[in-house]
Amino acid sequence: MPPEGEPSLDKLDRLIHIILLWAIGALIFAMMGVTFTQVIARYALANSLSWSEELGRYIFVWITFLGMAAAFQSKAHIALDFLVSLLPSKPSHALSILNTLLVAVVGLALVVGGISLMKFGMNQRSAALGIPMYWVYVVIPFSGAMLLYFALRASWKQIISGRQMTFDEKGAL
Repeated sequence: MPPEGEPSLDKLDRLIHIILLWAIGALIFAMMGVTFTQVIARYALANSLSWSEELGRYIFVWITFLGMAAAFQSKAHIALDFLVSLLPSKPSHALSILNTLLVAVVGLALVVGGISLMKFGMNQRSAALGIPMYWVYVVIPFSGAMLLYFALRASWKQIISGRQMTFDEKGAL
C-alpha cells in the first residue's frame, strides 16, 4: 500500500508532465510559425526578418531543455540496461536506483549552473531581439528542477517498491 499522500503526488507528477508536454507543443508550433513567417518574408516579400533566426534558436533551446525533463518522465530517453539485465535482482535494483539518483545530480547541476548563467545574463541583451538573456537562460534551472523532481520521485518509487522501474504501455512508472 502506498504511503499517505502518495496518490496526490502521482497526480502532481502527471499534472507537471502534461503542462510540460503542452508547453513543448506550443513552443514547437511557435517555432514553426516563426520559421514559416521568415520563409514567406524572405521569398515572397524579398525582405528577410532580422529577428526570426534568433527567436527560432531560443525557442529550440527551450524545447530541448523542457523536453529533457518531459522525456525522463515519459521514459523516452535511451537507456543502456545491458549491465542491469545481467545482474541478479538485488544488485540490479541498487544499480537502477543509483542511475536514477545520478540523473537527479544532473538535474541539480542544471539548477545551480542555470542560476549562475541567469545571473550572468542579467547584464546581457540578445543581438536581434534585444531581450534580456536571462529570459533565454531561465529554462535551464527550471528544467533542471523538473528533472531533479522527477528523478527523486522515480528513485523514491523504486526504493519503496523494492523493485526496478517498470514501464507500462504509456511509459509511466
